[in-house]
Amino acid sequence: MYYSSFPYGFDSRQQAYMPVHPGYMAMPTPTPQNGRSPYPPVNTRKFSESANRFKQVLNQANLFIGTLTASDDFARRLMDAAQRSDQKEVERLVRSTGVTIKYTLNYTPSGIRIDFSNSDAQNSCCVLRMALSW
Repeated sequence: MYYSSFPYGFDSRQQAYMPVHPGYMAMPTPTPQNGRSPYPPVNTRKFSESANRFKQVLNQANLFIGTLTASDDFARRLMDAAQRSDQKEVERLVRSTGVTIKYTLNYTPSGIRIDFSNSDAQNSCCVLRMALSW
């Protein structure tokens, strides 16, 4: 028999296994009742809608990133306004990139974080957090 210094072993088919420790209780697997699944049927409608709405969030974030990477002057003005804690100027600069969706800004001496969100009164599905260092 082969002994290893690793805490895990291998069975005869060379599949890794972990020993069960005393006091460890695994979650029970739901069992079908009357031959039916205990879970509701899969419906991807909302998931697909969320993915499509997230595309919009990505497009908006891309507007911001595109301007930031294309213009050193823009990056300098944004950093300067943030370092002076001029919230109105930072927001004006972000809007000047073409961003039209909701966002929240947080900045520190080491960077900026922008949470882009396309939530509205009816739907709230998607948030993209962008954190950039400077």
